[in-house]
Order: sequence, then C-alpha cells, then structure tokens
Amino acid sequence: MASKMEHAVSYPFGVRRLWEVLSTEQYWRDLLEAINSSHGKLESFEFADDTITVTMQQGVPEEKLPSIVTKVRPGDLEIPRRSTFTLAGDQITGEITATVAGAPAKVDGTLVASGDPASATYQADVEVSVPFVGGKIEKAIIDQLVELLDSEREQTVTWEATNR
Repeated sequence: MASKMEHAVSYPFGVRRLWEVLSTEQYWRDLLEAINSSHGKLESFEFADDTITVTMQQGVPEEKLPSIVTKVRPGDLEIPRRSTFTLAGDQITGEITATVAGAPAKVDGTLVASGDPASATYQADVEVSVPFVGGKIEKAIIDQLVELLDSEREQTVTWEATNR
C-alpha cells in the first residue's frame, strides 16, 4: 500500500513568472547542477504550446541515505524522473513520476501552482514493494522528497532573481 505525501511551497513572484522559469531549458540544467551536481543529468527538455516535458536523472549518494534504505538497496540511488507541466489560464498543473533504478520503488505525483505570489501544492503516492519494511522506506523517501522540493524551491527563487 502506498504512502501519501502532500507538500506546499511558495514563491515571491506570480505563476506567470514561474511558467517563464519552468519553460527555460537552462533553468533545468542550472537546477540540476545546483542541487544534484554529482548525480543529476538533464535527459530531455521539450516545450510545445502550453506543455513542458522534462526528463532527468537524479540521484542520492549512499552516505545520505537512511540505514533502512541501504540495508535493502546498498549503493547510490539513481532516480529517473519525468515531469510534465501545463499552463491553463493562471494555473500550472503537473504530473511527476520517479522510480529508483534497481529497486521496487516509485513515486507518482501531481502539482498545482497558482496565484501572485505563486504557491504550489504537491501530492504524491510513494510505493515501495518490499515486505515488512516497505512502509519505513516509503517514509524515508517522503522525507527525502520534501527536502528535494524545498531545495528546488530555494534554487528556483535564486535562479529567477539572477535571470530577470
């Protein structure tokens, strides 16, 4: 059974400016370099009409993982991630999927951003199909995911301020 995550972040600029940032390929390259330089890689970036699709590779070094995770899956975690964002009126909606290479773990989530200043709410199901300890690993993934979303928010604010 999957664990649920809900997390919100806010920005000091509106949703239209957030869309401009998200629709800039260099933003994604800079974001990955800033928050995941040793394991991050932009695989593809597509922007057509009102939809952005970003495919990336992220990772977590073994030394940053809780012991419950490294007991089940030793080594660094490689995390393929795909995000799709759509602008409709004054709202951005998104779908985010991520897996852990070589492990029975997946994240399926959504994003809704609106307002001026913008706020974004993430909801996700985190599922780890490992008997007995799956729930504990899901909790660890949720903790890492919240930390990642907060780091991405901070870097987005910094990037926006230097790329006006």
